Amino acid sequence: MLISVLNGSFLTKEKVLGNMPFILFCAALMITYIAYGYHTERIVRDLERTGAELKEQRAEYLTVRAELEKQEQQSQVAGRIEGLGLHESRVPPVQLPVDKKDLESTRTP
Repeated sequence: MLISVLNGSFLTKEKVLGNMPFILFCAALMITYIAYGYHTERIVRDLERTGAELKEQRAEYLTVRAELEKQEQQSQVAGRIEGLGLHESRVPPVQLPVDKKDLESTRTP
């Protein structure tokens, strides 16, 4: 039996020829299984790469947000406007009382 397998004479027998569709089916299943394995590995690599990119983008977002919050602080804004010749008002704003009648008469249609 081993000799017939090694020299290929078992392929000419009627039993093997009768089972040839099944043998080809099994070969196709093996090829499909191998291809599926490669496909799955590629998807896993893509997921890992995307996860790393997401972490990097989140870190960059946090850095930019912290820098923006620092620049928006009142002391930082006051320091930047001094270069423009402006100064920060130290007097709090005052609310002026207005009657509703006066307010309505100043509106334009």
